[in-house]
Amino acid sequence: MSTNFEQKDTTSEEWTYNLWTDHSDWCTKCKNKNNKLTFNDQTKTTTCTQCNHTQTYAEKDWKILQAKRYAIYQYTPGKYFFSNQTTEEIFQKYLREHNHNDWSSWIIHDYVLARMRDDKPVQDKLRDAAKLIVEKMNYDAKPWQTLFEKMDAQDSEIFLQVPQIIYEYAEKHLHKATTKENLTDTIQGYLSKLSSIYCYHRWKGDRVACWITSETIKLCGVESYTIEFYTELFACDPMLENFQNDALTGKKHEINISGSYIQWQLRLSDTYLKQSSALVAVQTAYEALGAKLGIHALWPPTKVLSFDIHTVKKVTQLFDDSELFRFYDLATDLNTIDPAKACYYAKLFSKKVKEILPGVTSIEQEQAKQMAYVT
Repeated sequence: MSTNFEQKDTTSEEWTYNLWTDHSDWCTKCKNKNNKLTFNDQTKTTTCTQCNHTQTYAEKDWKILQAKRYAIYQYTPGKYFFSNQTTEEIFQKYLREHNHNDWSSWIIHDYVLARMRDDKPVQDKLRDAAKLIVEKMNYDAKPWQTLFEKMDAQDSEIFLQVPQIIYEYAEKHLHKATTKENLTDTIQGYLSKLSSIYCYHRWKGDRVACWITSETIKLCGVESYTIEFYTELFACDPMLENFQNDALTGKKHEINISGSYIQWQLRLSDTYLKQSSALVAVQTAYEALGAKLGIHALWPPTKVLSFDIHTVKKVTQLFDDSELFRFYDLATDLNTIDPAKACYYAKLFSKKVKEILPGVTSIEQEQAKQMAYVT
């Protein structure tokens, strides 16, 4: 396999993505370097930390922008609401900041999340916080005992409490920021950010956060076909297989991030072929190939491989197989004018990729072998 494939060097940029970030937080004027913006509520402006480009928003647009950011960052799937807080600090949150129902919801969210993560110290801390409430507020202890018994029960349905609580608070905040007419579009934007967060969590190998994110997406109040798309998309992901049963039994599930991603894309390709969706069937098979080569990854955004004809041609030229590009070319060319033939060639492309994959090593590995040989 020839390794003559030029790809933009993004290693200096990838540090930016060690925490999840979104395009609404990046400057668009810095030659695609995605530098972080600062947000000023008083002036309703964003300013780039590098080029100082400033953008001013209208009142309603700023309100929606900040509401989406708040909903995502405050209620990030997989993150504890009472993150890094002591038992006393959690009690003070109850005393000074939250009403009884909100505080109780946050306790449920964090306790069930800790159970999924098998995080005993957090579970113990939350039990102690509830005990403080009972002791210092002279409350009846029985309702709290019943609550913790329910959360400890051998029933995977309790896990659904976490995405439900997340979406309840996120939706409430989005409602306040927009009109009834614009609410669907606002929630659609929130859903899009959730799908990006799923990609980030998958890159990190955080199976719990992936499951919570995928379940939160199912609750979004948008058109059913949009929810069906994401539900079907994530249902093919090996990352989520048997998640609830594994969490219930405490079974550890080792995930090969790259290998399972390749498997996911091939499954998606097969699914799209059954639906006669030639274009996306070809694209997902192509992304599986790019991931095996090491030139494509789900995250960070700088590692996403383009699907344009010029890039595909470069990738397929790495293999001594002229049919690979021909099948791609025919499938995409016929996609709109003859869907049946397009699916036929898409199937051949996907089959060819599956035949090639077992013998493929990443470009970095190939280059290292060649260097070792020269040395």
